[in-house]
Amino acid sequence: MYRAPTGGAVGGTAGLAMTGASVGWWIALGVVLLVGGLLLLHATRRRARRAVD
Repeated sequence: MYRAPTGGAVGGTAGLAMTGASVGWWIALGVVLLVGGLLLLHATRRRARRAVD
């Protein structure tokens, strides 16, 4: 059975390339998810701070 090289990282660049999408799209998706998570975290902390006050 053939196993694609991952470059030492789980789901590395070679693994992402096998999905057919360019690496740029995966990086863009990661950035969008990261920013969304940070905004959600910020909103949750602000809401918790208001509840304490």
